[in-house]
Amino acid sequence: MHRHQSILLGLILCFFVSVNKMVASEATSAFELYASKEKTMESSTISTDSIQKYRVLAIEFANKIQAKEATEYIVKYISATSDMSFLNDHLFIAIEDSTEYKALKQKYSPRIGLLGLFYFCTGLLGVFVFVFLNLKRSDDRINNFLISLFVLFHSVFILHQTLYVVNSQFYMPHALFVSTTFSFLYGPLLYFYSKRIIYNYKFKFADVLHLLPSVILLIYIFPYYIMSRLEKFNEVFDQENNLLPGAYMIIIVKILSLTIYSYLLLRIYHKNKAQLNQNVSTGKHLWQRNIITLHGLYTLSYVIFATVLVKIVDVPALFHLQSMVMVSVVFYVAYISYTRPEIFRGKIKLVDPSKLFKYKKSGLTPSYSIELKNKLLKLLDEDKIYKENDINLQYLSEKMDTTRHNTSQVINEHFEMSFSELMNTCRINEAATIFQKDGYNSLSIIEVAYEVGFNNKVSFNKSFKKQFELTPSEYIRSIRL
Repeated sequence: MHRHQSILLGLILCFFVSVNKMVASEATSAFELYASKEKTMESSTISTDSIQKYRVLAIEFANKIQAKEATEYIVKYISATSDMSFLNDHLFIAIEDSTEYKALKQKYSPRIGLLGLFYFCTGLLGVFVFVFLNLKRSDDRINNFLISLFVLFHSVFILHQTLYVVNSQFYMPHALFVSTTFSFLYGPLLYFYSKRIIYNYKFKFADVLHLLPSVILLIYIFPYYIMSRLEKFNEVFDQENNLLPGAYMIIIVKILSLTIYSYLLLRIYHKNKAQLNQNVSTGKHLWQRNIITLHGLYTLSYVIFATVLVKIVDVPALFHLQSMVMVSVVFYVAYISYTRPEIFRGKIKLVDPSKLFKYKKSGLTPSYSIELKNKLLKLLDEDKIYKENDINLQYLSEKMDTTRHNTSQVINEHFEMSFSELMNTCRINEAATIFQKDGYNSLSIIEVAYEVGFNNKVSFNKSFKKQFELTPSEYIRSIRL
C-alpha cells in the first residue's frame, strides 16, 4: 500500500472514531438533558392564571413607574407565552424612557441594518443558484446537484445567521439549530464533486460512510427539532445559554472534518496538476483550485469563528469572518454560473483570475498573438529550442523577434504556463519519447537528461516525477512490461 493511501485511511479512521466517541456520547447526554427538561417543564407548567398575573403585574408596575419590577414581569410573561408583541405594548409608555425598559427593548427588538439586508439578499441568491443549477441542462446533473447543494447549505447558514444579525431569532424559533445539521457535509460534497469533474468518479455503496457523521449529528439534534414552538422559543430567549449542549465537541469534530477533507481535496488537486499536461483539462484544474481555495479559507475562518464563539478570543468582529467567506462562495458560484455557464454543462473553460489584469495594458493584438504563438510552436516542435540548456526568456524572445513581455503573454495565454514550466514540460515529453524509442536501454537516464536540456539529474528526476508521478526508472520499467 502506498504511503499516501496509508495516510488517507488513517485520517478517515481517526475521523470516524472521533465522531463516534465524541458526538455519539454527546448525543446520549443530549437525550438525557432533553428528558430532564421535559420533566421539569411538566412539573412546572405555568397556568393561565399565572400568565395573566404576569401581564397584570407588568402593567401595574409600569403605571407606578417601577421600571425594574415591570421589566422582570414583562420577561416572565414573554417567556411563558412567546408573545414578543407584548414588549411593544402601548401600556408601557410610562416607563419607555427608563434605563431598564430601553435595555429590554434593545436586547429583544429587531435591528434592521445594511449587514442584515446584505446577508438576506445573499442567502436568497444562493437559493436561486441552487434552483438554477438543477434546472440547467448539463452533461452531468449529479455534478450540478453536488455543487448546488454545497451553495445551498452555505445559503441556509447565511439566512439563519441573518436572524441573529437583525435580532429576529425570537420571532422564528423553529429555525433553532436548523443550519447545524449540515456541519459535516461541506467537505464530502466538495470532495465527491472534485472527483467527478476530474475523474468522472462513479459512486459506490461504501461512499455512504461519508454521511455517517452527519447522521449521528442529526440524531443528536433531533430532540430539539421536535420541541414545541414555546420550548424552542425559550431555548432562543435564554440568551445566556444559546449554545447547543455538546457544542464544544461538535466544533472539534467539524474542524477535524474540514481539515481531513481539505487534505483529500489538496491531494486530488496536486494529482490533477501533475497530469495537467497529459489528459486533464486545464479549465477543470483552475475551477477546482478556486473552489478548494475558498474551502481552505472557510476552514480557517471557521477555526477563528469557533474561538470567538466559545469565547477563547474576545473580538466580536471576527464572528462574521466565516459568514463573509460563505458569502464569497455564493457570489463566486453565482458569478461563474452567469459568466461561464459552460462549466455547469460539463464543458469547462475558465480563465485563471491571476491573469485577468496582468496584460491589461498590453498592445498585443489577437492576430499578432496568434502569429507569435505559431512562431513559438515552430521553435518548440521543429527546432526543439528547449534542448538548449541555457535558454532564457530573452533569448526565446529574440528568436521570435518580439519583446519579453509579448513572449510571456503568449505563453501564459495560449499555454497557461510560465516560461520555465513550458520548457520543462517540453523537455520531459521529449525524454518520455526517447525512453519509448530506446527499446534496448542503450541510453542512461543522465544522458537523456542532458539530451533534452537539463543541467543535472536531480532537476530532471524532480520534473519527471512531477509530470508523470513516476521516477524515470519507474517509467522505463512501466513501458517495458
